[in-house]
Amino acid sequence: MYYVNRIFAVAALIVFAIASAYSIRLAMADAAFRGQTPGAVERAVALLPDRAGYLLFRALQLDYDGADSTALLERAARLNPVSSTPRIRLGLAAETRGDDKGAEKWLLDAARVDRQFEPRWTLANFYFRRERKDDFWKWMRAALDVSYGDRSLAFDLCWRMTQDGNDILTRAIPPQHDVLAAYLSYVLDQRHDAAGPVALKLAGMRNRSDVAQLEAACDLLLASGNIGDARELWKQLGHAQTGLIANGNFESEPRGHGFDWRFAPTPGVTGIPLRGAYRILLSGKQPESCELLRQFVVLEPGKRYSLRWEMQTRGFASPTGLTWNVSAAQMERADGIDFVAATALTPITLRYQRPTGQARAEGSIEIRSVSIYF
Repeated sequence: MYYVNRIFAVAALIVFAIASAYSIRLAMADAAFRGQTPGAVERAVALLPDRAGYLLFRALQLDYDGADSTALLERAARLNPVSSTPRIRLGLAAETRGDDKGAEKWLLDAARVDRQFEPRWTLANFYFRRERKDDFWKWMRAALDVSYGDRSLAFDLCWRMTQDGNDILTRAIPPQHDVLAAYLSYVLDQRHDAAGPVALKLAGMRNRSDVAQLEAACDLLLASGNIGDARELWKQLGHAQTGLIANGNFESEPRGHGFDWRFAPTPGVTGIPLRGAYRILLSGKQPESCELLRQFVVLEPGKRYSLRWEMQTRGFASPTGLTWNVSAAQMERADGIDFVAATALTPITLRYQRPTGQARAEGSIEIRSVSIYF
């Protein structure tokens, strides 16, 4: 028993000595590494050659000096089989040397061991530079599939690959709400001609948090003359339209976007939505000429129509200075306006113009209905 205890004691001393020696080496290596100079980091690598972090930092120093860091990066890759960092750097270094086959091998290996954004994004860029479109779209979509934050650089790269918005939407943009919403913001800001299909696809997800953005998209589509996509988007937003005028009886509060009524914010003018009517108050301090209300309607160019309304005023002199405007060639009648549609998208506006010899009006307008007949 005495000898057994002696053996255990000696073994414990040996383990303690090894641990102490390793602790000393670890402390020395850490102190050297904190020096950050090439010589200090090299000493740290010599003391602890299995520290991937030391190897990667020393490899970076060699890169800055124009030296070959391949051996250190390959050792770091072997030491950490699930790290994409050394593999990405090896791939990019191989590409720089003109070794496209080696570069692709390392970058694909990085994407194999790490399914996050950076390896996929790096591969997409590699294939972009090689003009390998099919591989580019595959890895760009994979990158966006796990993306977060600002994605504008990725969207920029897509548009550098092609000017076909439908191609980008189909091949690069995954059917994820956050990615699609970010892409819609991007095209609304930079690529107006591509907004229609993107907005329609996002609207199909039926997420109420998107309403404001989709209404802004509808406004942009109308401004750019894309009536078809604008109408379909407005319908997908849940705005049913039974006549040529939307919300003609003011049964719901005007949205101020798309094909609904738009109140024009003007100093001295206040709009008040009511159930079944819309009231506009003029304080007497409004401009002498101003637009009060507007709606865009889709009509058939060259066809004859009639605009009718039910409206009551209080506090206005005669004439009131209020006019409905549809066309430059409109014909005023006692009960409305007859006109021929000049364009497919026609703005209907209510305006105030101070009559000559009168003070500015101070009163209210209550509009109960507006309709168009043909």
